[in-house]
Amino acid sequence: MIWLWLSVVHAAALEDVLVAELARAQTTLATRDEKPHYMALAVEERESINISARAGTLAQSDDDFTRSLDVEMRVGTPALDSTHPLRGFSSLEDSARDAVELPIGDADSYALRHTVWREIDRRYRDESERIVMIRANRSVKVEEEDTSPDFEARAGAVDRKPPAPIVVDKVAWEKRLVELSKLLEVDPDVHWGSAQLQASHVTTTFVDTEGARLVYGVNLVRVSLSVSTTAPDGDQVHVFLSKDAHDPSGLPTDAELTAWAHEATTKLDALRKAPRGTPYSGPVILDGRATAVFFHEVFGHRVEGTRQKKEDEGKTFAEYVGEPILPAFIDVVDDPTRERWGTTDLNGYYTWDDEGVAAAPAQLVTDGKFVGFMMDRSPIKGFPHSNGHGRRMAGNAPVARMANTIVTADQTVTQAKLRALLLDEVKKQGLEYGMLVEEIDGGFTLTGRMAPNSFNVRASTSWQVFADGRPDQLVRGIDLVGTPLVAFNSIIAAGDDAQVFNGFCGAESGWVPVSGVAPTILFKRLEFQLKEKGQERPPLLVKPGAPQDDGATDGGEQ
Repeated sequence: MIWLWLSVVHAAALEDVLVAELARAQTTLATRDEKPHYMALAVEERESINISARAGTLAQSDDDFTRSLDVEMRVGTPALDSTHPLRGFSSLEDSARDAVELPIGDADSYALRHTVWREIDRRYRDESERIVMIRANRSVKVEEEDTSPDFEARAGAVDRKPPAPIVVDKVAWEKRLVELSKLLEVDPDVHWGSAQLQASHVTTTFVDTEGARLVYGVNLVRVSLSVSTTAPDGDQVHVFLSKDAHDPSGLPTDAELTAWAHEATTKLDALRKAPRGTPYSGPVILDGRATAVFFHEVFGHRVEGTRQKKEDEGKTFAEYVGEPILPAFIDVVDDPTRERWGTTDLNGYYTWDDEGVAAAPAQLVTDGKFVGFMMDRSPIKGFPHSNGHGRRMAGNAPVARMANTIVTADQTVTQAKLRALLLDEVKKQGLEYGMLVEEIDGGFTLTGRMAPNSFNVRASTSWQVFADGRPDQLVRGIDLVGTPLVAFNSIIAAGDDAQVFNGFCGAESGWVPVSGVAPTILFKRLEFQLKEKGQERPPLLVKPGAPQDDGATDGGEQ
């Protein structure tokens, strides 16, 4: 049995050290020609457990504690400081940032103070050099499209609420995952399988020159099953099932996990045998989880406020404030204060962002009209205030990022009606079939001006739905592609369900936990392209312990 927790006494000692070092630096640097107008120190203390099993044996069982420091240093003035984007090519476009490991001994040790001192000094040198470059850069370039200031000053908040301790029974979970990994190996066509538990208890201590004194954090626990195989045509096929919670008590029961193992191997076998899809353009239904990922990739990244300040960004929706971009029956909000949806815990929940601002809902779309951005403390034209969306992974500068992106519809139809509407559209467009996307693995989106402002969403489970009434056909090997304005203009209807996607998103400020909530949605027209395809045959030898037949596998001569 392992407890994940940090003591109140320890947290107070750490806060005292950070406050003292910040005050000492502020006094000294105030005499420099290039003065910082704002500084913040954040220490993330992460207690984590990772357990995994493969092929009926324990592969990993580790617990770890790390302590890392981030120094936010803004040299100049709130109107123009060292975080301002440089225009044109420069090797110093971004100041050097890395996660700085702090000693894990006493929170008030000399070694810890020494590391904080060195990093403040280094960051000041980098930022004071950068502000000189920014002024020179500005003097030789045309006037910027957005002349908003670089920083929103605020009164520092005081709040000390570290996350509650969590308990992970390592011995029980080791046994449970070993048994699950055995079940994944029953199918001879499973070439790789894994059962895993990841748990983290993260506490952040944040202080700044505005007087902020914060202690906050989050607990995240995930159990997952992963299986993969190679199809006869060389395609790499995989199935991933997971559940995220804020406490181990929210994870599936043993019976549910056993059912997962059967579901994973059954689904993998069906995908292995399924034909590859073909390029397609026509009506598409996205199941709720798939819709949530779709909106995250296609919409969410384009309404992160920080991007609007960069001259090389596409700014897809910047000129659409107050204008319709979605059907009038759809609203979108990003709400990090939402801890769960129904009974499902949301990954994107937090109380304070990484700039010392209280988490708050960011209304993005109301009645189909685009109304605002997710904002950090860097104002943009028409949006001078943060709504608590400045986020980062340790070692990165915070920028506006998604948290819990929630899509709702006030006009809905049943799932049966959505399918009927899909088939109506298929017939109107003279097509043989429409598409239903059940699962999306993730994807990527291009938001800049130097490449097509497009998206590629990784559809992992898709079905052809035939107009003549034939049974639906599972297909693989195709991805959704397109551009956002065209895609959103083709939404026809929304279902009466709401499904949750929990995951992690990687972008400029690193990997952060996120969630999406959305109903099933019907699009009049979306496009699929072929996914990349593997070229290797399946294994030439039968898996150890698998039934022997004629000595050949799918990798033999056809």
